[in-house]
Amino acid sequence: MRIVVLAACGLLLTGCAGGSTSTNAPTDASTAVPVVAAPSPTNGWCADPELNDKQVTFASQGGYLAAYLLGDARAKVALVVAPQSGADACSWLEWAKRQAAVGYRVLAFDFSGEGRSVRGITGTFTASGDVEAAAAYVREQGAVGVVLVGASRGGTAVLVAAARLTPPAAGVVSVSGVAEYMHESAVQAAPRLTVPVLFLVAADDSRAADDARTMYDATPGGRRTLSVVPGRGHGRALLTVGADGSAEASAAIAAFLTANAKPA
Repeated sequence: MRIVVLAACGLLLTGCAGGSTSTNAPTDASTAVPVVAAPSPTNGWCADPELNDKQVTFASQGGYLAAYLLGDARAKVALVVAPQSGADACSWLEWAKRQAAVGYRVLAFDFSGEGRSVRGITGTFTASGDVEAAAAYVREQGAVGVVLVGASRGGTAVLVAAARLTPPAAGVVSVSGVAEYMHESAVQAAPRLTVPVLFLVAADDSRAADDARTMYDATPGGRRTLSVVPGRGHGRALLTVGADGSAEASAAIAAFLTANAKPA
């Protein structure tokens, strides 16, 4: 997708001499803050025409996130799903469909500047900030309970976001989340977590397994769960049907959701 950008040269088109003054985005004259355009829907996104009428966009950190929203609009519990590095919302599609089928609303999004999402021109971007924006969006759509779910760097982002989210999340699931990613530290956020947390990781996914144990130990007791399943699957691959450990991983998430955020 290409964004056509324009620039204003002064209040009355003065000061325009001396070459091009184009910027990365139009400017809001009332605030002098660059703004970006929301992405348009994509026909057959994720190679799935059923998503044509399920695509949504919402503001985040000066830009816009592209996402799909599945499930019955009357559902009161929403799962906000964050992808791992090198992947986008499409990587979660089959899992998201299964969760929608059992009664959840599911919002899967592309991080700012990735996939179909558009990063803002100014300000500081954080992955956890996108997670917070996504949680706010599903609440605007009527969700009462929100569960944050992330894979790998998405797992890091949901843990950091959950430590400060207001109102609090109903729960947070880190699938192969790492302790630190892109200047955000989930291990530092862990002591501030007050909501139910599931750390899900494969036994032979060495770095992620070590980080999961470290974050679990740093999380206040009582509402934390560490589930180590067979295999070496990482992130979303751990939930791929038929993969080593996938049955145990899916069962761990299902049990966590049933205990803490059963669909209503």
